[in-house]
Amino acid sequence: MEVTRLSRSAEISHWGSNLNIQDEVDLRNAGPELKGHFSRLTHQSQTFFKRQSPHILNSLTLHLPSGIRNTYYYDQIGNVSTSKLRVAPTLPTKRKQYSILEMKPRYPLLGGWKYNFTLGWDAPLSDNGGWDKTKGKYIVEIPIFTEIPGAVIDSAELKIVLPEGAT
Repeated sequence: MEVTRLSRSAEISHWGSNLNIQDEVDLRNAGPELKGHFSRLTHQSQTFFKRQSPHILNSLTLHLPSGIRNTYYYDQIGNVSTSKLRVAPTLPTKRKQYSILEMKPRYPLLGGWKYNFTLGWDAPLSDNGGWDKTKGKYIVEIPIFTEIPGAVIDSAELKIVLPEGAT
């Protein structure tokens, strides 16, 4: 897998005590390219008999932060309903626990094929920031990107939108 472009936007809202994360991902299967034409019948029969080629991507499992809400996942056509999200509750301790998103693209990604999608969610601002007494400032931790297992990232951009008057 190759992420040719990852653009993350993080918007901090002090009114709603909310952190909104939105990723725009251009994903490409950098594996061996398909020769000839694609046959849905052959693909379905290989899936049924569990003889599918290892270089075909049918789904992704992503680890998202705990306590998220209003999660969305869509592509150029619209909302993709072939996904499953298991949200982990927010823990008061700093012990890591993840929400699991199992997402399925609209079509299997064969070698050389591309898939563009948008993934986003809201998280409580209290899970990512707070008041630092020693520095006398509010500190917000923003994750740089969501790891896509086995993928290489070619280009990444992070845009942070602060509330009015914040620096």
